[in-house]
Amino acid sequence: MMSKFSGFLPVMILVTVAVFISGCATSNVNPNETSALFERMPSKGVIVNNVRAYEDGDELVIYGKVKRTSNNCCDTTRGHVDIAVVAPDGPILDIVSVLYTPRDIPRVRSRTSRFTARLPYTLPEDITLRITYHENPKVAALSTNVRDKFLCEQNMTLLD
Repeated sequence: MMSKFSGFLPVMILVTVAVFISGCATSNVNPNETSALFERMPSKGVIVNNVRAYEDGDELVIYGKVKRTSNNCCDTTRGHVDIAVVAPDGPILDIVSVLYTPRDIPRVRSRTSRFTARLPYTLPEDITLRITYHENPKVAALSTNVRDKFLCEQNMTLLD
């Protein structure tokens, strides 16, 4: 005796296989992503990761995450992200600092904050974006809007 759901199982298997195959075939590449190289400079207790850049019209958008390391569980972490745009032959073309949100990097769960910098130009080929976290509560307190860019006089990307 045939169940009323006997035709349902083969159809569900085909749908599941089709969804799985199509999901594996898709690409997560943003067609506007730049060919810039990323140089992440080390910092104590916090790492900058998942950094990406893309062009949005006449602007360069740089975004990523700031994450507590495993040995930085309890300290208050207040700072900002320093970014330098470096030409292929070495000179620094631009420097900027941005805040991240949430402002105090969480101590639990993801332990991650996010940052975004919008620069008013697009990049030529072979540019390097040097990025680091800069613990500096005094400078971070000056600007409260995470969309604001500012110039940190002690920009850590200028140090070698």
